[in-house]
Amino acid sequence: MYQAQLVGVYTVGEIPGELAPFLNLQARREKRELRLGEKVAVFQVVGTQSFIVAFLATLKSVEEMEARLKQQETKLDPTSHRALERVLGEVR
Repeated sequence: MYQAQLVGVYTVGEIPGELAPFLNLQARREKRELRLGEKVAVFQVVGTQSFIVAFLATLKSVEEMEARLKQQETKLDPTSHRALERVLGEVR
């Protein structure tokens, strides 16, 4: 099983250019329009050039993110798990 590490939390308008394609892909998957102030968490699958984007406004819990990652044979590393818990607590 792969591990995912939290790269950062960004607003849509601040996301680094190299991560924008992953943001756009996830927005298309979820059929959502991007809003500049919307916050997203970006995770990198360790050992790959793959990034996973989560829209924090719709992410209900760390467990929901874990379930999503499990579909891709990936799990959060312990540090990223704790960080995402903290971030979700601040967003709420």
